Amino acid sequence: MKSLKSENGHLDLFVRFLHGLSLESNQRILGGLLDQRDSPPETIQKILNNLKWENSDEISPDRSINIFHCLMEMKDQSVHQEIQEFLKSEKKSVRELSVIHCSALAYLLQMSEEVLDELNLQQYNTSEEGRRRLIPAVRNCRKVVFLSTSDCEVVASAMTSNPSHLRELDLSRNQSLTDAGVKLLSSAMMPLLVFSKFLYIFCFSLHFLIQKCVFICPIYSFPRLRHCRLSEISCDSLASALRSNPSHLRVLDLSGNQLKDPGVKLLCGALQDPLCELETLRLRCCSLSETSCDSVASALKSNLSHLRVLDLSFNTLKDSGVKRLCSGLESPNCKLETLRSCSLSEISCGSLASALRSNPSHLRELDLRQNQLQDSGVKLLSDLVENPHYGLETLSHGW
Repeated sequence: MKSLKSENGHLDLFVRFLHGLSLESNQRILGGLLDQRDSPPETIQKILNNLKWENSDEISPDRSINIFHCLMEMKDQSVHQEIQEFLKSEKKSVRELSVIHCSALAYLLQMSEEVLDELNLQQYNTSEEGRRRLIPAVRNCRKVVFLSTSDCEVVASAMTSNPSHLRELDLSRNQSLTDAGVKLLSSAMMPLLVFSKFLYIFCFSLHFLIQKCVFICPIYSFPRLRHCRLSEISCDSLASALRSNPSHLRVLDLSGNQLKDPGVKLLCGALQDPLCELETLRLRCCSLSETSCDSVASALKSNLSHLRVLDLSFNTLKDSGVKRLCSGLESPNCKLETLRSCSLSEISCGSLASALRSNPSHLRELDLRQNQLQDSGVKLLSDLVENPHYGLETLSHGW
């Protein structure tokens, strides 16, 4: 238990060694170094059972993998064989996995030479603790989907491992994810310096000689963070990550969170940073008002913004907010190609039409569904689609 609760795993190898001593064959090899002790079969079986059924929320997913190693030291191949059969089975979602099975599976997925395209924890038939024990496998996956409680520290560790294969992280509808968790994950997205081969250190002292410096964790589509009960505090953490050098983040989905206007102002400030290369921002249903449109417009006017897709649907922007937004669309620096918005009237259609006639306008797709637009408003925009002089190609409206 001391080994399993250790933060750095300094007892792991020793615990494996101790379990290996229970085998008579190993006792013979060590000869006179050990007192002769009998290991009754019932004692050995009791140890094995304790290992297989060890289940505690206090154990980190990384540490729990050592339980699987202890079983292997005792020459118990049962869990390993069962997991191999599971991987070959075509009915993976039916078979129930115990927590030790999940630890073993996490280990095998980590050690596999083949990088897993997607790890969706919800697809496994196991307990919440079992899913938590699968988290270390994210180190060898390109995309990870978390639909239940997750351990942000382990995920952050996987993001900063070298090499890291993780490119997309989906935390949608994770009601247990807090602002603190987002802060931890955002910090992991920032560049880390690697000193020598194994030492990761945040230190700016000139007393350290940098032998090798590489940037790790190029997450391109981090956070689908939809419906996670996040607040504007998380926006501050994410804005810092967007300003990191280099920032590989291209897609950010924060739909369904109570970010409100102050949170969006923080994010839009980061969009104007020369280090930010975000291309897609989804803020659907985030309790935004027309005030947020000022922040978005400022970002669109910046010649440093890389934003191409913006989703503001299901927010109460009103005609005044759309008018402010259009001041950004009219800017020659605006590179936006897709816009989704709602709560519009015929007045808003006039503002949008005027902005799209500006030169140049990069907008190719305008999605105005969930709006009860009048025919006259729709015609203003439809005329732009039909006119080859303008770039608008797709107009979606109605319900």
